Amino acid sequence: MTNEQHKKREIEKERTSLIVKDNRIIRNVRYSLSAQEQKLIIYAISKVVAEDKELKQISFKISDYLNVVGSTNSGKDYQRIKATIRELRNKSWWVKDGNKQVLLAFLDTATVNEETREIELTLSKSLKPYLIDLKKNFTKYELINVLCLRSKYSIRLYEIFKSYLWLGRWEVYLDEFRDITDVKDRYLDFTEYKRNVINPSIKEINRFTDLTITMETLKKGRNIDKLVFNIVEKKGTQLVLDIFDEQDKRLDKHL
Repeated sequence: MTNEQHKKREIEKERTSLIVKDNRIIRNVRYSLSAQEQKLIIYAISKVVAEDKELKQISFKISDYLNVVGSTNSGKDYQRIKATIRELRNKSWWVKDGNKQVLLAFLDTATVNEETREIELTLSKSLKPYLIDLKKNFTKYELINVLCLRSKYSIRLYEIFKSYLWLGRWEVYLDEFRDITDVKDRYLDFTEYKRNVINPSIKEINRFTDLTITMETLKKGRNIDKLVFNIVEKKGTQLVLDIFDEQDKRLDKHL
């Protein structure tokens, strides 16, 4: 096996790492993160081992991370990652947990070695109940499914859709959906909202992930009241091969 083949195999192995999250931090959170911020924190979570009892320090080289996520390895990328880590370190959010609201954060500590270009991260201890020793009501998926998504809405929605796959359907009030996608006072017209947020997200998820999503709308009077998403897992050898092909094309252009 050549060095290039070995490198490619290691990258593919990392891309198939499992992400395992409690459904409470998938469905109940309300945060605003860019696509880059979401991918970095999800990549860090992919390093959490199922048998772990505590959230351990995570260490990885920036060049390895960039290869896995399908990005070039340039000075701009290096600075962008440092900026992304800082943004994640400074953000927190509330999650509804029964009759309580729990304040969570993403990172406790972060260090970047300027010489080796290695990153050391410690996930916030507040995340432990939602990532460690999960027995029920959790969702798991392969990392590559979010790496291929470029829209922040697509990544956020993919996780939620995946959490409802067992049911095959997710019915949500339009106002709640707007809150989840954090559009605030933008796209107040549903046609514009659908064109700029919903349709592009569904199209991207259907093309690059293991899910197929279709949407229906339910009205109350003349106004759209609810959105109903039908969620189907892609199956069949050819379908799976087609997905892999699309994922490789998107992620490996720079290799």
